[in-house]
Amino acid sequence: MDNTSNSYRIDDMGVARLTIDSGGPLNIISSATALQLAERFRQLAKEQRARVVVIEGSGAKTFVGGADIGELAALKPVSAREFISALHAMCEAARDLPVPSICALPGWCIGVGLELAASCDIRIAAQNAQFVMPEVKIGIPSVIQGAFLGRLVGDGRARWLMLTGEAIDADTALAWGLVAEVVAVDALKAAVDRMALSLADLAPSGMRAQKRVLRTSEAPHLDDAMQHSIEIFGMAYESKDPEVLMRAFLSKKGAAGH
Repeated sequence: MDNTSNSYRIDDMGVARLTIDSGGPLNIISSATALQLAERFRQLAKEQRARVVVIEGSGAKTFVGGADIGELAALKPVSAREFISALHAMCEAARDLPVPSICALPGWCIGVGLELAASCDIRIAAQNAQFVMPEVKIGIPSVIQGAFLGRLVGDGRARWLMLTGEAIDADTALAWGLVAEVVAVDALKAAVDRMALSLADLAPSGMRAQKRVLRTSEAPHLDDAMQHSIEIFGMAYESKDPEVLMRAFLSKKGAAGH
């Protein structure tokens, strides 16, 4: 694939590397970006050369800095469902990859970034990584792949993340089981490459079979919960709270010169 935004490449070892690049330093995800990434994942799923997929952000300071609050602030109940459905499609396409997926996590991993990471098989974080689900602070619920967090970190910790909107650091994420490994900031690429090559070296037929087993063994109620959460997300916009809180956030951000 050509080297355009949100592009991927596959090397001779079968390691596919998809780089999320939304055009800004924080890799903010809009609905258009989410749909483009969903299509990239679907294309990768058809690549027989691919033995493992590495998902990374374009910058060294952030994996994904969350959803586009400017777009979120303008949503109404119907368009909110369309927006969150686009993010859901992106995460589901990553979840449906037929080969192992590894997420490289430097710096901030916010909201939908954490949901995308949770949709992958293996997460490796830099020591400076921070993880947060801040949606409640802007008047909306954490939905779709937020349902996966309980499976990864336990129900109590998932509830804490989504109800408080507070961040955890890399060491806490490791202790909670959210990430498999934490490495020095300048060692992240090497650690991810090492894991990718070790997986790519295994028999591809066996690895694809293992992915099918893992995917089909996931509790079916997760899919139902994610679909139901799309409706709940739209209902949140029946209140004025999301618009008021997001406009205040954007105003504060503009005043700070960010």
